[in-house]
This record gives sequence, C-alpha cells and structure tokens, in this order.
Amino acid sequence: MPEEKNKPYQGIKTGEPSPAAFFFAPDGPLSGALKNFEPRKQQEAMAGAVYSAVGEKKHLIVEAGTGVGKSLAYLLPAALWAVRNKKKAVVATYTKALQEQLTKKDLPVVKAMLQNAGLELKYFLLMGSSNYLCLARLCRCAERGAGLFDDEEARKTAEDLLEWSKTCVSGCRTEVPFRVCARVWEEACRDPDICLGRRCSFKEDCLYRKDVAKAKQADLIVVNQHLYFAGIPIPAFDAVIFDEAHNLEDVASNFFGFSLTDRQIKRLLDDVFNARSGKGLAKRLRRPPAKWLDEVKDAVRDAHFASKLFFQDIAEKTGLVRRSLSEGGLNGAGGGFQAKARRVREPGIVENPLSGPLTELGGLLSGAVGHSQTDLEELEIKAHHNRCQQITGQLNSFLKCESKEHAYWVEVKSARRNPVISLNKAPVEVADSLRKELFEAHCPVILTSATLAAGGSFKMLRSRLGVDNASELLLDSPFEYEKQAVIYMPADIPDPKDAAEYERAVIGSCPEIAAAVEGGIFILYTNWQLLEKSFRNLAGAITGRPLFRQGEKPPQQLLADFKKAGNGILLATDTFWQGIDVPGSALSCVVITRLPFLSPDTPLEEARQEWMAAKGIDVFSEYSLPKAIVKFRQGFGRLIRSGSDFGAVIVLDPRIKTRRYGAMFLRSVPKCRRLESLKEIKEFFSSRKPGAQLSK
Repeated sequence: MPEEKNKPYQGIKTGEPSPAAFFFAPDGPLSGALKNFEPRKQQEAMAGAVYSAVGEKKHLIVEAGTGVGKSLAYLLPAALWAVRNKKKAVVATYTKALQEQLTKKDLPVVKAMLQNAGLELKYFLLMGSSNYLCLARLCRCAERGAGLFDDEEARKTAEDLLEWSKTCVSGCRTEVPFRVCARVWEEACRDPDICLGRRCSFKEDCLYRKDVAKAKQADLIVVNQHLYFAGIPIPAFDAVIFDEAHNLEDVASNFFGFSLTDRQIKRLLDDVFNARSGKGLAKRLRRPPAKWLDEVKDAVRDAHFASKLFFQDIAEKTGLVRRSLSEGGLNGAGGGFQAKARRVREPGIVENPLSGPLTELGGLLSGAVGHSQTDLEELEIKAHHNRCQQITGQLNSFLKCESKEHAYWVEVKSARRNPVISLNKAPVEVADSLRKELFEAHCPVILTSATLAAGGSFKMLRSRLGVDNASELLLDSPFEYEKQAVIYMPADIPDPKDAAEYERAVIGSCPEIAAAVEGGIFILYTNWQLLEKSFRNLAGAITGRPLFRQGEKPPQQLLADFKKAGNGILLATDTFWQGIDVPGSALSCVVITRLPFLSPDTPLEEARQEWMAAKGIDVFSEYSLPKAIVKFRQGFGRLIRSGSDFGAVIVLDPRIKTRRYGAMFLRSVPKCRRLESLKEIKEFFSSRKPGAQLSK
C-alpha cells in the first residue's frame, strides 16, 4: 500500500473505519488544499458515515444543512474507497450547475489530495448520448445541408460543427464554442436508434464512444439523475450517491411515465416528409419501392390532419383552449385560455383519428427497409417506424386511461396563439419501483441534500421513495443563524383563504420591504398570477433599482444579472426556491409570500392525494404538510450561504403564527431572532454596516 511512502497519508491505517478525522482535521490535507478552510464537525461526521456506508454496503440518508460542505463530505470518502478497493462509484445530481461544481471545483481538490497520498483518482462527467455529436450524422449534415435545412445559417453551422469536431476533445454540446440551433443539433447529435455501432465507419473516432470508454476507466462517474434511470452505459458500479435527492421522486415519476406533445408528432411527420420544404427521409432514400413516395406523402398528410383534429378536440373537451372561429385553429390567448392543465379520469375522452394514419405510415416505412442502400439509411427507416409505433402506443395508453395507479392529464405548455398541447401519464407512487430497482439492487445507495427531513424526521422521504433499510444522519448548519439572520412575520396580513384581501396585502407589502432593505431581495411565490401582479405594482412603485422576473431570461442568465446588480429585486416561483447560491449582500432578504403547500388541483398531485386517501393515509399530516415544510426550508436556505452572510427572512403568510401547524415550519429552520416591524429590519441592516456597532 502507498501509505508507507507518503507521510500525509500515514495517519490512516488499512482497515480503519473512517479516514474523516484525518482529512478533515484542522491541520489535515483539506486545510492545505482549500483556502480559508474551517474544520466542521458536521462535515467530518458525514464523511465518516459515507465511508462506512459504501464500505459496508448499506444505504444511508444524510441531510446536511447549508454550510456543512456536503459535496466534499461524500466525494472524498467515496473516491478514497473506490481507489483503494478498485471499486466504481456514481454520483447522480439533479442540476447541471452542481455537476459543473463537482467536476470543475470539488473533484480536482479531491484528486490532488489523493495524489499526494500516492493514490491516483480518475473521475469523469458523462452526459446523456443526445448531448454528443455523431460524426456520421454530422458529415451527412455538412454534405447534404441543402436537403436538410432551409436556411443558409443552419447549413453554415453544420459545416462549422464538422470543422470543430476535428480538433475537439469531447463532442459534448456544452463544449461547443459557438451557438448551435436546436434544428441543427437534432440532425447532428447521437441518436441511439440509428447508431451503427461497430458497423460505423467512424467507430474508432466516435466521440460518445470515447467518453464512455473514459467513464468505464473512471473510479468515480458524475451523471444526472435522468441518465441514471435511463441507464448508464457502464457494465457495473459499486455504489451510487444521489445529491439533490429531494428531487428523486419527481425524476422517477417522469421516467416511469411519458409526455407526448403535438409538436413531437409534427416533428416526426416533418422528418419523414415536409411538404413545405420538400425535404425529409422519404426524399433522401435513393431507391424506394415503386409509388412509395406518393403513398408516404398521402399518409403524412392524413396524419397531419388527424393530429390537428385530435389535439383540437382534446383541448376543447378539457376546456383548456377554444377553437378560433376565424382561423379554424386553437386559440390560447385572452379569454380562450382558461387553465394550464386538466386531469382526465375516464377512457375515450375523444375519438382517436390519429392511430390509423400513424399505423399506415409505420407500415410504409417498414416496407421500405429492404430497399435501403446503406446501413445508416436502414437504421433511419427503422427508427422512424419505431417512433410511429411508440407514439401510437402512448396515444392508446392515454385514451384507455386504465391504471388507477397513474395520473392522466392534458396540459397547455404555452398560452400563446399556437399553444403546445401535451398528453401526460405518470405513476402516483414510485416507491415500489424504486424499492425493487434501486434499493434492492445489492448496491449501497446514499441520499443527500440540504433539505430532506420534515420535523426532524425522514418518514415521508422513506415512504415516498420506498427506503426500508437505511441509516440516518441529520446534520445542522454550522452557521450562527442567531447572529446572522432575523425573521419577520407581519401581523396585519389577511389569511390566504380571503384571496382578494391577502393578494392586496402581499402586493402592497413588496414596495415597503424594498424600501427597508438596501441589498438584493428574493420574493418567492407559489403561483404566477400573484407574481405578475406584484411585478407590475413594483415596476410602478420603485425607481433606481433593478427589477427581475422569472421567465424573462433563462434562469442562469437571470441569476447572473441579479448577482451583478447587487441590490436587485427578483420575483420568482419554483425554480428559485432551491439550488440557488447568492452569497453576500447581493441577496440580503428572502420574502416567502405563502407557505408552499402543493396545490391539490394539479392533476398529478390530485391523483396522488386521492390514491393515498384510498390507502387510509392521512394526506395532510403525512404528505402535504411535510412536503410544504421541506420546500419552506429550501426557500429559507437561500439566505445564508457563508459564515459572513447576514440577512432577513420575511414570511407574508399569517398561518405560520395562527395555525397549529405553523410552529412546525418555524421549528424546521435554524433558530434566529424574531423582529416585529420593518423599522426593526431596517435597523438590523444599518447595524451591520461597516463601522456600526453590532446589536446583541
């Protein structure tokens, strides 16, 4: 073993239960590797628990409060265990931002420390295959650009991609140094349905294959949770760590269900033959069967018409949109747009004119397989045939509406003139599936996040995810919240059951809060309507301060602009309740407008709660309340991100003081001083200015 050759590692003996005390000690390797390192007992405890769990093949649930440093607390022991024992560990995250943090910031530190100890760590970030260029398809794009794309810019982008691919290290989309529109990427990216594999002339240079090979050689692989469930192209691994594990139920639910949009069907049909451009697979075939092209054109035309009719009927039947009498299309604007989603409870809500034309088109494609001239051409035909079959199966499954353990709903994803309409199916409960496919797979599973528990208990998490046997570790934050943070709950806000008065009070409070807080402010909402009303009022009430609203830019750009502003006000919903890190005065105040109970009228939540009630579960106390508490903690956790941060949380929902369950929300967050007025809020911030005497 390398211990004898490396003094820094001699503090750890072979077979020692945990190396945490050595690495995380005040004078340990981490103190030399990280600037301003502060030893934290919580971080050391988590590292020890992770090392024991992977070594003993046991499941572990760890909640690590803000500031614990959980990434290093699981990366270091997992990496050490994997390298020393020739094992392979997988880390699955929910967001790309965390993936980048792990691979660009944290893992280089871990690698350097282990290298000093004589151990060589190999780690790799692996993306889903559609994130990679396919050289065979890319060459076809560049060669046949005129037959694939309508505009010169797209054709030029395909040529630029081909040139870049000759020198790139990875063919991953995130590495491309210029903008690639969705249309070009869809034609040039890897599609597993049409991958030639060993028959491909580019197999030796295949960019995806090279990355998979690197991942196979790695001791630690970073992926996202969606890819984990879809299937990592790695023969075997020995442990998996789910960070941001509070999202796991939703990820699994999406994976075990489906969402089918009218745009997906249009894309399939246009891929086969686009009547407007005269392009498509059917035109590219060199020697199709006699009269085949005309038959395909007819089938595509019939399927387009049937799809339009089908989605018009189902949108009208569910009351989501109305038909525009003047244009014969769907109108999602103005008074015609009534809701975002409607649940479907009964089978056969509308007739299905679409399966027939899709089946006919699939038959024509199947009949052309024997006439293909190349392997790639054959695979393309088969892939489009399979897509016809898959869509037909999803249509039939949705309309039959057979399973009582699934939710079915129609959703309008946009209220614009031509809305995107989707058919959705999702399981109301994923515990059994996860229990069988994840927790009984003889591989230690570690679930971690800053917020997993409700009321100090993991009961809800265990129930929803099917975790029967797991150790638990609940670690508080090392930050001094009683000194760093205050909380204010106005006494004059009406109960949300009086919707009009409550909204009026919230909208009126926002400018008053802005006047009391000079630094940046997050105002977190649970619905878009109140957000929009508040934004319009703020825009007219304040001047000289940047005002941001979720949806006006991509989230990462919006967050970057907010940080740069220093004193901005950002109004946001679900996306900004979690996973957002804004240290310093750029975020001085978090306003929680309403306790974040999940709306039971969303189709999936409604179906979940009905299913639980039928099982005799107390839905409010065992599900709705714990879920709301976890999300409340996530919103609260946006405020203090470092030991030098200070700020205020303002809760504009009186139920936190008037309802019995309100105390549970307050007990779920770190204890901090309560203030009684905005005047005291202003004084609190004034006392923290340079040169001011800190109040006790």
